[in-house]
Amino acid sequence: MFERIREDYAFYRSWRHRAFWALLLFRYGQWSLGLKVAPLRWLTGKVYGLLRIFSPIFTGIAIDRGMRVGRQFRIVHAGGIVLHPGVVFGDRCGIMHNVTVGTNMDKPGCPRIGDDVFLGAGAVVIGDIRVGDGALIAANSLVFFDVPADALAMGVPAVIYPNKSRLRRPPPEATAAITHETTSETQPPPAKAA
Repeated sequence: MFERIREDYAFYRSWRHRAFWALLLFRYGQWSLGLKVAPLRWLTGKVYGLLRIFSPIFTGIAIDRGMRVGRQFRIVHAGGIVLHPGVVFGDRCGIMHNVTVGTNMDKPGCPRIGDDVFLGAGAVVIGDIRVGDGALIAANSLVFFDVPADALAMGVPAVIYPNKSRLRRPPPEATAAITHETTSETQPPPAKAA
């Protein structure tokens, strides 16, 4: 828990940022769920429940401790954010203000969001869907179907533009090739034997 809190603080760099306080409560709630001693888990759960009542009022963010997030989860701007407890986020995901991620009324299940995904301001992502790694959900878009990796989803309902995400990452083999070329160019040629 404390390592994640340090990561969060390193990103926000201020105790005044409302998103930091919402994530702090989320981290505390997840920590309390993992306690082995039942009376202590009950007591810390009650404290979490009380604080969770006021958190959306003061932070503008409704996050339940049941939600699963990867490393470096970022809320860029606080306000109007609602995240369902069943949602799963991968590593290095970011969301803006007025984002809703949750269930669809006619179908049970919540979105499973991959690594390096960004949800723009006002985006709504609902239903039992998958959002692939590196995808970008544009501002004010409605997504209720799968989004492939490295795609841009934009509009209401969203239209998928494959390989258009500005978060697109080169494949690992391309990165390794670039690193190898750079290293061989910067090294001096081998000395000739006398």
